[in-house]
Amino acid sequence: MIESYTTGSFFTNSYIVSNDKKECVIIDPGLNYKKAAEYIKANYIPKAILLTHGHLDHIDGLMYFLDLPIYIHKLDLDMLSDAETSLYDMIDRVAPFDPNNLDIRLIHDKDKLNLIGYEFNVLHTPGHTNGSCCFQFEKNVFSGDTLFYMSCGRTDFPTGSFEKMEKSLEKIMNTYPDDYKVFPGHNEMTTIGFERKNNPFLK
Repeated sequence: MIESYTTGSFFTNSYIVSNDKKECVIIDPGLNYKKAAEYIKANYIPKAILLTHGHLDHIDGLMYFLDLPIYIHKLDLDMLSDAETSLYDMIDRVAPFDPNNLDIRLIHDKDKLNLIGYEFNVLHTPGHTNGSCCFQFEKNVFSGDTLFYMSCGRTDFPTGSFEKMEKSLEKIMNTYPDDYKVFPGHNEMTTIGFERKNNPFLK
């Protein structure tokens, strides 16, 4: 089962993927995540955190799950402790995490993560950040801030690149079939097929 929570002033989508044993994987726990964390801990057995990238609105909720394995691409690892690249400096905060004190599992393109009985496949999709990734299990793609409904992620933040974003969008279209659902980091759910036909950044 997939549940979505939208939290914080950036209106960031985080996701809970669970199995019939109530074990779950949390994708991108963001800002103002206290109530979501309380709900998760009361109803599920959290097993791991997957981060599509290292911006503050996708990582801040880590503070409620510091004992869990945290999966992040190696190129975004430093963002956990760097206020500039993680954008914490935009809200006058210090980046709160020390990777040395966390159970970090570095991920790479085409990795297969076996978690709670599911296989999550990693697709490295730089452009929004150097280490941006998509996670796919079954016919579901968690695209972070790379692919949105009728749009794509910004490329004007630190480590962003429009040229890399264009290549990553093409990579996504070449990797996933049309009937795959897309769960983005912001805005509504979509499908690969709809975006292939309608997204102006894919023309």
